[in-house]
Formats: sequence, C-alpha cells, structure tokens
Amino acid sequence: MQLRTHIVIGAAIGLWVGGPIGGALGAFAGVVPDVDLDVGSVARGARWLGVIGIAGGALGGYLLNSPTIAGLSIAGGFLLLMLIRLPHRGPTHSLALALLWSLLGGLWLRDPGLIGAWAAGYLSHLFLDALTPQGIPWLWPLSGGRLRLARWRTGSLWDHAILILGGLIGVGWIGWKMVG
Repeated sequence: MQLRTHIVIGAAIGLWVGGPIGGALGAFAGVVPDVDLDVGSVARGARWLGVIGIAGGALGGYLLNSPTIAGLSIAGGFLLLMLIRLPHRGPTHSLALALLWSLLGGLWLRDPGLIGAWAAGYLSHLFLDALTPQGIPWLWPLSGGRLRLARWRTGSLWDHAILILGGLIGVGWIGWKMVG
C-alpha cells in the first residue's frame, strides 16, 4: 500500500483508540515498518534520526552526566541505521517486531489508549501490506512463509478505496466528538 494509505489508516485507528494524540501516534506507527525501505521519506527520516540519536546521545549523556541517556540514544540511533539495511517487507513486517514495538510503546507511553494507538498503527501497516501480492512474513523468525490475504497492488483502486474509507472514518470520529 502507499505511504499515505498507511498514514491515514494508522491515524484513523489511532483516533478511535486513543483520541487526537492517539491519531498522531497511530499515523506515525503506521509508517514505521517501512523504515526498511531504503529509498523514500521514511528511510531518509530514519537515517537522520539515527545520526541525531547517536550524536545527541553522546552529547546529551556527556552534558547531563548520564550514561543511561547516552546508551539508550546511541543504541536507538544504531538500531535505526541497522533497520534501514534490512530487506523490504522483511523482519519489520512481522508479528515479532510488532510485539517489540508495542512493548516499547508500553514502557514509554503508560496510557492504555495511547499504547493501543501505538500498537494498532503498526499492526494496521502489517494488515494492509498482507493485502498485496508480495505479502508479509508474519511469523518471522519462526517461518519464512508469507501471508497474503489478497493480491491488491499498491496504487490500485483497492488501495485508493481503503485510503478514502480511512479518511472518512477519521473525519467521522472528529465529527462525532464535536457533536457529542
């Protein structure tokens, strides 16, 4: 599916699960699995975040005299730079990394609605990519098999229909909250 479809569906689900902040988290989490795509805006952003994490962690850890901040930031930066090197629709498109993503969100967010939006945005990406001919390796590292729920091509009529439906759901949620 297209990047904008992942953003809109992640945001719509995030809105329903965690409100406006959940919508933002869901939109962000909806594109994270594509960090393994070596081209495009997600990978470019991840490269910069990785470099900033490494440099900021070293500087921040030094200035704040905190090895914890330094270690976490540097490790996170290197992790992002490593994820970019993975094959597209590889491990980042698995339930194993979705679980890891959800656990990290739980440690960081601590609010059930926001954790739900964080996890649901990531899972929505996996579900949408499972609708494409390439499918995704849901059970990596246990199995190399790919799950294909449909064979809808990226940019197809189905992709656009899902995008529009997600947008309507998001607008519906906003309207419902404004009236109620």
